[in-house]
Amino acid sequence: MIDGVEIKELKVHRDKRGFLFEILRGSDRIKADGKKFGQFYLSACYPAVIKGKHMHKKQTDHLTIVSGNGIVHLHDMRDASPTKGEKMAIEAGEKNLVLVKIPPEVWHSIENTGTGTVLFVNYVTTEFDPKNPDEYRSEFDLKDKKMPTEPGSIG
Repeated sequence: MIDGVEIKELKVHRDKRGFLFEILRGSDRIKADGKKFGQFYLSACYPAVIKGKHMHKKQTDHLTIVSGNGIVHLHDMRDASPTKGEKMAIEAGEKNLVLVKIPPEVWHSIENTGTGTVLFVNYVTTEFDPKNPDEYRSEFDLKDKKMPTEPGSIG
């Protein structure tokens, strides 16, 4: 497990009308960082796409795949981290509803391993500032991909 990364299993409440699952509460241990609210957003990742690889120097991400199935790829390259160099591939989505906390300076990407669109929500601890974005990009290592075919798009 990469130092600072946390995974919270999500409890699904189902009935004849559908289902509900809470993703993140302010009182959750995984959110207990004392930081003010940043922003929540929804993003899509199309089939045969690997979205990312990027990291943030200040921001913590709290990511959940809410529709479809994919892999959350993590790579710890923090100089002071006891897990520097470690990689993780977390299966997430409808088959494994989890919230993944991604600390600053941990590289991350989403790989759609299914045939439909993956939708994910992400709570981040800072608002996006287009004039000074806290986002740094790198190349995804294709040796880490899990899909059986070559990706149609990476980035």
